[in-house]
Amino acid sequence: MLGAVATGLILCGCQSTQEHSAELQRQAKHDVLPAQSTAVTKQSKSVEVLRSTVVHSSSGTAVVVALRNTTTHPLENAPIEITVRGAHATVLYQDNTPGLEPSLTTVSLLAPGQETIWVDDQVTATGLPLSASALVGEATQASGRIPQLSIAGAHLSAEAGAEATLSGTVANRSQISQQNLVVYAVARRSSKIVAAGRAVLPEVPVGANVPFQIYFVGDPHGAQISTSATATTF
Repeated sequence: MLGAVATGLILCGCQSTQEHSAELQRQAKHDVLPAQSTAVTKQSKSVEVLRSTVVHSSSGTAVVVALRNTTTHPLENAPIEITVRGAHATVLYQDNTPGLEPSLTTVSLLAPGQETIWVDDQVTATGLPLSASALVGEATQASGRIPQLSIAGAHLSAEAGAEATLSGTVANRSQISQQNLVVYAVARRSSKIVAAGRAVLPEVPVGANVPFQIYFVGDPHGAQISTSATATTF
């Protein structure tokens, strides 16, 4: 059974000088963020970490974090720092190294009162990972209309025993082209997370349907798969 939940944003066909300047500022922000590191020292009072799960298989290690925005307004660009531990609580990995792409150190959008799933499938743990924890810093309150994206046609494309991938399309019906949009997928068996992955789409233009393909960490066969995508460009 495949479920899809998505949120998106808005761009115009013609631009004023002011709009063009704003677009350049947004792009500059995207260019600077990868050089920064995540250093969250205090948990946000507005965001609750519900669960942190580590998934490990021959294809790698992923961490799935479930979050809830406890406020009545949407939040954007919340910094997130994860810690993966092995035996004897030894730290195997943290995502606080400068140079990571923004989607591995921030949660782009948190809808008010709702659970949001965030996935890091680029964990380079040196050892057998046994647990994960997450710390989320203060986010910015999002203003204006919250964009809505939609996911369609999600389906597994590998047989049991082979590396599983999930394919589908993301539709952007808003007025802002989405840059570096992340699509997440989580597979559960009896509520236990058994596989997870993500795909980063460089651009999802206004009015476009863009295909994605997610390579899973873990085995999603026979599991219930949920997908999500939240806006990254505001």
